[in-house]
Amino acid sequence: MNGPTDKTDVTCLNDSEMVAALAKKPVLILPLGAVESHGDHLPAGTDNLLAARLAEELARVIGSATPILRLPVLPFGQVWSLADAPGSFGISGETVTRALLEIALSARAKGLSTMAVVNAHLGNAAAIRDAQRSAREHGFTIANFFYPGSGPVVARLREKPQAHPAFMHACEIETSYMLHLSPQHVAMDKAIANYPEFPEDFDVVPYRWTEFSDSPVLGDARAATAEKGRLIIEAVLAAMARHVGLLYARQSQAHAGQG
Repeated sequence: MNGPTDKTDVTCLNDSEMVAALAKKPVLILPLGAVESHGDHLPAGTDNLLAARLAEELARVIGSATPILRLPVLPFGQVWSLADAPGSFGISGETVTRALLEIALSARAKGLSTMAVVNAHLGNAAAIRDAQRSAREHGFTIANFFYPGSGPVVARLREKPQAHPAFMHACEIETSYMLHLSPQHVAMDKAIANYPEFPEDFDVVPYRWTEFSDSPVLGDARAATAEKGRLIIEAVLAAMARHVGLLYARQSQAHAGQG
């Protein structure tokens, strides 16, 4: 027997249910990922799996506290840095921006004004920022959630050094996320440590990662555990739920001011 319909999942609602959901002026939740190589221990769809699971867990944590509607995962992102790797299939940053803006404008036409992007791929950051700015010109707010609240917990739990201070990829931390949220997709017997020598001007000149590393892993994936993932993700979910509440309150005040 099928379980009860998830009333936050847009793909599960019929027209009458959507009308009722939209009347509550919910905050839209859009999971955003990418198709990108993550080594041999994680699949190319890692960012999509994480984004989707984070959005599902966020809906669970929020419960009935704040009206939300959860959109399907947008599965392609900007993957320039690993474009040459075998598991990477990307789109341009401009395309990501346009897709986000058009979704926002579609929501705005239905009377909504706020969308939180649950982003699991750092490469999407610039495209999201551009979409945020364009959407604001249309009276629509886009929030960017890229593991908010994770910093202090990661710093406390990390056992192995970062490969680079600005990037984590298929490493101790991201693999821990997967072990907690999607363990069936992790092959820990294939996890490795990889600390490539970054070019001296890496911070000021763009490089494909395949130019200096044979693996997309940056760090030591062997140190990942499900418990680390759980503790970090709990903090992330709490931060996201708090931000969604603030977004909804701001949106409600704006609607009241227009009444």
